[in-house]
Amino acid sequence: MKKVVYILLSITIVFTMAVVSKAASLPAPSYVNAFVSGSGSIRVNWDNEVPGASGFTIQRKTDTGEFSTIARVSSGTSTYNDTNVLNGHTYTYRVFATSGTLLGDPADSYPVEYLRPISLMIESVSDSELELKWSYPVSSTIPESNYQTVIERRMDGTTTWHTIANVPGHQKSYTDTNLSEGTRYYYRIRAVTATSAAYMYYPDNNIGRYADTLLKAPTQVQAKVKSMSSIEITWQDNSSKEKGYRIERKTRTGSFVHLASVKENVTSYIDNSPVNGEQYTYRVIPTSDTYRGMPSEEVTVPFLFPVSFRISEVYSTQMTLTWSYPGSAYIRADNSRVIIERREAGDTAWEQIHITRPGETEYTDDGLKPGTRYYYRIRAQYDDDFMTEYLPSASGISDYTKLSLDTHFYGYALSDSEILLRWDETAVGSSSIIIEKIGDSGSYEPLVVLSKTGSFVDTVKPGSLNTYRMKIRSQNIESDYTDEIDVTAETLPTVKNLTVKSITPERVFITWEYDAALESGFEIWRRAQSDGIWRHIATVERGKLMFSDENIINGETYSYMVRAMKVNTIFSPFTVPVYIKVSFEKPDGNLVISRDGRYLYLGWDDFSDFERYYIVEYKTSAYGPWHTLDTLYKDTVLYRFIPEPGIDYTIRVRAYSEYPAYEAYTNEVFYSTRLPATPSLSYPTIIGSNRIVLNWVDMSDNEDEFVIYRKGGSSLQFVQIGTAGENMTVFVDDSVLPGRKYTYFVKSKNAAGESFESNEITVETPPKTVFNDIGNHPWAKNAIEALASMGVIEGDGKGSFNPYGNISRAEFIKLLVASFSFPETPLGSFRDVTPSDWHHRWIMTAYRHGIIEPDENMRFYPDTPITRQDIVYYSSRAMKAADLSLEQPPLYILYEFDDYRDIAPYAQSAFAAMKYAGIINGIGSNKLGPTATATRAEAATIVYRMLQVLDSSRPVTTGNQTGK
Repeated sequence: MKKVVYILLSITIVFTMAVVSKAASLPAPSYVNAFVSGSGSIRVNWDNEVPGASGFTIQRKTDTGEFSTIARVSSGTSTYNDTNVLNGHTYTYRVFATSGTLLGDPADSYPVEYLRPISLMIESVSDSELELKWSYPVSSTIPESNYQTVIERRMDGTTTWHTIANVPGHQKSYTDTNLSEGTRYYYRIRAVTATSAAYMYYPDNNIGRYADTLLKAPTQVQAKVKSMSSIEITWQDNSSKEKGYRIERKTRTGSFVHLASVKENVTSYIDNSPVNGEQYTYRVIPTSDTYRGMPSEEVTVPFLFPVSFRISEVYSTQMTLTWSYPGSAYIRADNSRVIIERREAGDTAWEQIHITRPGETEYTDDGLKPGTRYYYRIRAQYDDDFMTEYLPSASGISDYTKLSLDTHFYGYALSDSEILLRWDETAVGSSSIIIEKIGDSGSYEPLVVLSKTGSFVDTVKPGSLNTYRMKIRSQNIESDYTDEIDVTAETLPTVKNLTVKSITPERVFITWEYDAALESGFEIWRRAQSDGIWRHIATVERGKLMFSDENIINGETYSYMVRAMKVNTIFSPFTVPVYIKVSFEKPDGNLVISRDGRYLYLGWDDFSDFERYYIVEYKTSAYGPWHTLDTLYKDTVLYRFIPEPGIDYTIRVRAYSEYPAYEAYTNEVFYSTRLPATPSLSYPTIIGSNRIVLNWVDMSDNEDEFVIYRKGGSSLQFVQIGTAGENMTVFVDDSVLPGRKYTYFVKSKNAAGESFESNEITVETPPKTVFNDIGNHPWAKNAIEALASMGVIEGDGKGSFNPYGNISRAEFIKLLVASFSFPETPLGSFRDVTPSDWHHRWIMTAYRHGIIEPDENMRFYPDTPITRQDIVYYSSRAMKAADLSLEQPPLYILYEFDDYRDIAPYAQSAFAAMKYAGIINGIGSNKLGPTATATRAEAATIVYRMLQVLDSSRPVTTGNQTGK
């Protein structure tokens, strides 16, 4: 019985606990909704019919955070406005019922994204476009992919809004197009999210924010020079709402300022306030009381007229005319051309002789008559055909061309106190002959005035050095001076046995004999019968008793004479002239020759239709008889034979027929089986750690090439390292290593074989140079070290380079000549450059190659620091001497530099080319510094960059060769 009672008690307790547990849980609301109800407000509503509920608790979660209670309301409440929301966040709401301490099950809303734009700016872009830009809170956590921006628009005077675009959330701007000009438009925007489409517009729901489209801009705006004091601006009227136009002007690179206003529908305006020497930019803007106008395109016009005109240089057959413009070099007269007119004295009619390109300020008029007066005037013509008045006046300016003086002028000592001067008597005619001589003051002084003669003997101090020049005068008109000549009162023996021969139409061979070993070289002079003037055509080195003249014309008669020279001022008398007529008839056929092994092959075209035989002929001297080598059947075009050694063959093929009598010939071809003469190798003057420049004297007249041999370094035997073409006398060996000994010899070579070996020379390369003071010049370090390894630039021998120091004119010329490896021709002298000077060989080599010229006093000023513009100019001339060049850009690429006008005219083209090639840059402060003295580092860098540019652009050749 007790056991039954216990069981029933247990069942009762369990049942009671089950009833109490079920009564403690309240059901969840059947729904919970949340939506944006207004600005800063989210409304939450739910099902409040929960049995046993005495109230409700509302909780909120922001973004991905935790739920927290925000309100408790009574059981009869079913809505709640949450006004504590922040823009740019996502909110989720939870509601559950409560009864005393009992808490019901929760129900959650869908997440609500509260997002509203916070700014809107509208900009007038054109007459048909407005650009809208907006933003959302920076702190927004709502992904841009979750929403779009809705853009609505209404036109002024209407109340109906139209949706014009829905753009994705990442887009924060929109351009509204195809609008009407001069019209006001209103805009409002709102965000539509994945969970919210509330009509919360920015800036408001009703009015919005407005902007006006611009008035249509004028087009086809032009500015033309109409007179020397006015510019006309014209345009096309495109607007239908303008009340007028505002013309604005900008001077140079300044700001636009208001110039004038005109009424509606007006399409032109004349600016009467421009100033010569300025550049103006115009634009036209439509105006009205309500709307702004869109500016037209800008149009720029230089207002430039020449203000000076002169004849700057006068020669016997040409005059150089120059003119200038006012204002800054920034402005270029690219809208006008200068028309140049000329008349000869005695004529009344003016002749238009040239129209310049825009921007030119110089013109050389050539083909004039010597000793004649010419008048010139100019005027400018603009793009619209407007022409200025004549400058300097309608009468023009005038000058006389100089008299023509085309004559030889030379001298030599008759004794130690007499010097004979000679010139061409026929060239001076009836004019007075004025000979000047440098006196004790160092300036030229009149020596004598002569007439109708071709020579003069000057009595001088024994052994003295005398400098002369000559000109002629007729009335008040003079000629240019001849080149000056230096003659020392010391005699030399006359050259003997001058021989001249012509074997082929391409060259004349000249040989002579000289017994005494006193000379330093020989001068070869030539007179063409058609010219009548003796001209100095070549100078050869000491010991060389031959010359090949290859600048000849078939059919011309030439006379040659030769004299010995010593230190460039001591001369022997000339030989008796020897003449030769270069006469080779134009061949009927073309003969070519090639050698293969022992055989010499002859080939020709079948140039005759009437031959019975082809006869192969040869001769072994210029004036020797023709010999028959073989007689061949008609129509033969190929022949071979084994030539005899040691013979100079001149070969031709003759077409022959006895009846009817007929002869025709091929061209004559020279072929030598005589070994060429042995060259004489000189000790090099350019030795670097990685470069040796070899020079030799060409003693041969029949070589095809020179072969260079070397031993040393890693080679114990002589090996061929390169070749140089015929008549070349320089070879650059850039395969040497620092601190090694090398031995060289050279052979000349032709089809007959190689000559005997030249003399040997042994050269030791210096160790690689390391300078201790170029660390602060990283922009120049590579250039300095590279040129030092080439042996063309040096330091002080103590490890310093002195990069900040000036470089003299002589030092730079040595650097330039050595860099290009020009063959050294140290012949001649200037008044301040004599054979005893260290720089004599370099400066005279540059002079002989046309790189430099002395001034009118025959001075070069070798010790003066060189300017940047002279470095550029001489470098450009060196490139020309080496048959190299840079692309030549227009000069106006230099106009960006403030000191462009400081560049001397002779250096402007060179500056432009080297600037365009990246070889030279400015010195800072927008300046080129043409007249500034260059530092050693600058000079090295310019030359090195130039060599790099040339190496990258020159064609690939075989061997390291330099022409003679």
